[in-house]
Amino acid sequence: METYPDSLDEKLGFDVVRDRLAARVQSPLGQERLASMQPARTMGWLRGELGRVEELQGAFRYGDSVPLSPMYDLRDALRRAAPEEAYVDPEDLMATRRTLVTLRRLKAHFEARREDYPRLADAVARATPLPDLEEHVASILDEDASIRDDASPELRRLRQQIRSKEKALRTTLNKALRHAVQEGHATGEQATLRGGRMVIPVRASAKGKVEGFVHDRSASGQTVYIEPAACLELNNEVRELQSAEQDEIERILRQVTGHVRAESDAIEENLTVLAQFDLLRAKARLANRLDAVVPKLNEEGRVEIYEGRNPVLQLHFESLAPEDETDGRAPGDDEALPPREVVPLDLELGADFRTLVITGPNAGGKTVTMKTVGLFSLMLAYGLPVPAAPHSSFPLFDQIVADIGDEQSIEDDLSTFSSHVSNLRHMLSAAGDNALVLIDEAGTGTDPDEGAALAQAVLERLTAAGARTIATTHHGTLKTYAHETEAVENGSMEFDQETLRPTHRYQEGVPGSSYAFEIARRMGLSEGLLGRARDLAGTQKTAMENLITTFERRTQELEEELYDARTAREKAEAEQQRYEEKMQKLEKERDDFRQQALEEAERIVEEANARIENTIREIKEAQAESGATKEARQQLEEYKEDLQARREEAGSSDVDAAPAEERDARQTASGPPINEGDQVVVDDGSTAVEVREIEDGEALVAMGSMHMHVPLDRLTRVGGPAPEEEDTGGGTEMTALEASPSIDVRGERVDAARRQVQRFLDDAVAADLDTVEILHGKGTGALRNALHDMLADRPDVADHHKAPIEEGGAGVTKAALS
Repeated sequence: METYPDSLDEKLGFDVVRDRLAARVQSPLGQERLASMQPARTMGWLRGELGRVEELQGAFRYGDSVPLSPMYDLRDALRRAAPEEAYVDPEDLMATRRTLVTLRRLKAHFEARREDYPRLADAVARATPLPDLEEHVASILDEDASIRDDASPELRRLRQQIRSKEKALRTTLNKALRHAVQEGHATGEQATLRGGRMVIPVRASAKGKVEGFVHDRSASGQTVYIEPAACLELNNEVRELQSAEQDEIERILRQVTGHVRAESDAIEENLTVLAQFDLLRAKARLANRLDAVVPKLNEEGRVEIYEGRNPVLQLHFESLAPEDETDGRAPGDDEALPPREVVPLDLELGADFRTLVITGPNAGGKTVTMKTVGLFSLMLAYGLPVPAAPHSSFPLFDQIVADIGDEQSIEDDLSTFSSHVSNLRHMLSAAGDNALVLIDEAGTGTDPDEGAALAQAVLERLTAAGARTIATTHHGTLKTYAHETEAVENGSMEFDQETLRPTHRYQEGVPGSSYAFEIARRMGLSEGLLGRARDLAGTQKTAMENLITTFERRTQELEEELYDARTAREKAEAEQQRYEEKMQKLEKERDDFRQQALEEAERIVEEANARIENTIREIKEAQAESGATKEARQQLEEYKEDLQARREEAGSSDVDAAPAEERDARQTASGPPINEGDQVVVDDGSTAVEVREIEDGEALVAMGSMHMHVPLDRLTRVGGPAPEEEDTGGGTEMTALEASPSIDVRGERVDAARRQVQRFLDDAVAADLDTVEILHGKGTGALRNALHDMLADRPDVADHHKAPIEEGGAGVTKAALS
């Protein structure tokens, strides 16, 4: 991408973005890469760079600890290490090791997460970890970059000898110092070092009385520093050992520097990778700060911005202290101001039209809107996400050319108009079908009529060339041109006619008024003066401005009504969805309830059929006469028919017999309160069920052995408690046929459970069962104890006890019947 003029970064605000990036770069390598950063020239590189930034954004956003520190600029150290037999300082070697550690960890980090960060994994793939060099440096240097004693066996030996000789030297020095002090020749000061030799401080007046060699004198001349004769040989030995130590250290440094020299190409390549990641980190951090995203990219030259926020304004408003914020209100208006926010921008260019003419009042946001388009395009070209909705879309332009602001120059003898013409000349010569051209205040700087005509001619040429062009203006003729010309469109900045202030919202397809008279009235100019100004402006111009004003007002009213309608529709749709979900839930519960009822009825029939067949088998085994057998079978068939009729009756209660109108009325009317034992139906169902318990606005309803908790407001009372069944001889035969060897009363109250077990035992005795089991659960034991007391009182129960552990243990009671 090419840009014009050289000051385009400052004109669009990209210099602010670059400064924010520089504040987030953490190494000289990254700073240098940022300084040399150029916009993309190919779509392939741009997609890759934006993908890398987007992945790193996600890593930072989700707390992934990316190892990017520390890193150092090692290039100067590599240059000093290049000559043979050269060596570098331990500090340079330690910086080399730490940088290599960062590189190795960074590569391992993204290679292990390639599935999540494929582009970043590819970016570090060309790096070459050097663990051997890391280990070599670590073997000779401590973390503070000092040479380790065990850097070599020779160094260890020399340092041990130095420590031994220094100890002997200190002993001899201290002895000589004590003697000099006792003789009054020296003060009580400690031995010290002068010129690399250990010495003692002696009074200058007594220097001839202490045997030794003078090495230095104090600034006052009162003290001389003498090396006692007894220490001479020891000092010489220490100096020789120290010299040998230094030679060994240099040998070690030359050796490890040779290793660095051999890997210098790989190290420089690694530095390039780290510099790239340092800049990527700055881009990702800034993008997250702006809540920016990577938009869609297209190759058709379409600019589609949705919910775009100018990043320069965004950063500026966020940095403002509340007391510094103003919005250009009239003097004396001290109403409290809300925090300022960037008005989102929705703008399209390059699909239905290639040239956009934006009009509207001063300070209404025309230039900011145009700059936002240019800044977004420039940021993307540098591989930076933009603060807009993800479905926004941009091309990669070949050129961005702008004429913004005043370029007048005394040195170059350029007036304001001359500078504009110079920029326009460059635009016309350079702009092609993949260029973005930005013209601020087109046609200004000269006679209005001539300037408007020149601006229209330029726009015609740029439109014919296929460039994507945005021009801001106050010229009415350009509004007409945009309205009448194919591939050219009007746009404007909305103006609130009630408050007489701009809203900074962009409107496509609508020409804008300058609102000069309205703004002047708000600023206090008299109506007489404004009337005279309208007369001077001319009837036709005033009529056109009035027409635009009326059109804008009606558009604004329609937009408000459209917004209200959309809000109401969304609310209605949400309410409809809520009721549909509730209806689906109720229908599912009703279907489940009916399915359970059907399964219960089927179970009853199956048990009855099994009992019937068992009776027939017993008759046959008893060798009954054929006539009696036939009569018994006939009776059983009649029983089966009666049982089937009962099952069908259970599936359709008396409610079905009621007319639909009565049923609906009963369900909607507020009838008497529902009590335990009442017969009710659920929702608009037809099957009556019994209310067993009521608690906290919910009822436990039952049909047979099936139980279900239902809110009271979903129940309709259809009858009172069912009458208690009487034990009659006529029912004994049928009960015996239905008898079961087990019963489940878990969850029942004690009284209800006792009644059910009593009937269960009566049926079992009538069916001549030997043993039965009662499933009551463990719980607190209250239900079990009550049932055991009842069993102990029944003469037809010979024995009762808890079941074995494998059959339920304390949760099940076995009873033997007599």
